Amino acid sequence: MDAGRAADLVAVGVGAPLGDGANGTTLWRVDRWDADQTHWAMRRTGGFQPDAGDFAALKVRPYLTTEHLGNAVLQAGWARVLANLTSVPASTAIFDATHTRIGVGDGSTAVNAVTDTDLSAAAGSTHRWFQLVSGAPTIGGTIPKTCAWSATFGTSDGNFTWSEFGIDNGTASGNTVSAPLLNRALSSQGVKVSGQTWTVTATLSWT
Repeated sequence: MDAGRAADLVAVGVGAPLGDGANGTTLWRVDRWDADQTHWAMRRTGGFQPDAGDFAALKVRPYLTTEHLGNAVLQAGWARVLANLTSVPASTAIFDATHTRIGVGDGSTAVNAVTDTDLSAAAGSTHRWFQLVSGAPTIGGTIPKTCAWSATFGTSDGNFTWSEFGIDNGTASGNTVSAPLLNRALSSQGVKVSGQTWTVTATLSWT
């Protein structure tokens, strides 16, 4: 007499997302005024370096405006955003008018959102520059929400090939990064030369 047994085990699993994802992308706009426009505006501002608001008030339009959409919000940047959200630690600086800079550099190394903590440009003011923003960020939009910062690179600032951008948490203009670097993007924007004024407006959208 032969006997046999068989058993089937059927398992059903249901997969569900643990939560909604969050994405941040930045629209980078570069407005450019040449040396003649800058010099003319300076004469009418008492010799002070004009910014985008001064040019607008004087009705001097930029000779060229370009835009680039895209960036990677970096791991260190996400950590700072979450720290600000939870107030841990309480001393963590926010990206306000006195703690935000827009950086540009001539580096072209690919962006790595996990490991990047700085621009890829070589050290020194002839390769990289972080400019303190001109004022408080502008908050707008519904969905997505936006946060826009603007920084003016004067006649002596950032005179090199512009190939990369980033926002950091510094309090004074300079050529070294101040952690954390919030985001980073690659975009060829040409060469800024001495005497020109370029303004960068970075509009970060959250979805």
